[in-house]
Amino acid sequence: MAALARLNLPHALVTSADVPLSTGRMAAAGLALPAVRVTAESVGASKPDPEGFLKGAAALGFDPADCVVFEDSAAGIRAGQAAGIRVVGVGPRAAALGPTVHVDDLTRVGVADAGDGLIRLTFG
Repeated sequence: MAALARLNLPHALVTSADVPLSTGRMAAAGLALPAVRVTAESVGASKPDPEGFLKGAAALGFDPADCVVFEDSAAGIRAGQAAGIRVVGVGPRAAALGPTVHVDDLTRVGVADAGDGLIRLTFG
């Protein structure tokens, strides 16, 4: 998240949590809130419904097929897939849920500016 902000790359927080809870969780994790946030108050249906991810992609100005989501839950992975978004499954349980790519944790995920507002992800 810090690299995305530092490089001024488009990103969003899409969460089933409400504003107070998501704000508190991000603060507890030491993460800055991105400008684009889709919270429980922003959607009519929560994950696994794809509405949140579709709204996030639209707010960023991208087609869902050009986005990537990072998810650790079954509902989140299903929502990303239903939205037509590539899913990076995070954590030991996520591998069994059929994400596009799986990582044990986020420590080996890197981001770089690929140009034209695109992000290059590395898994090393």
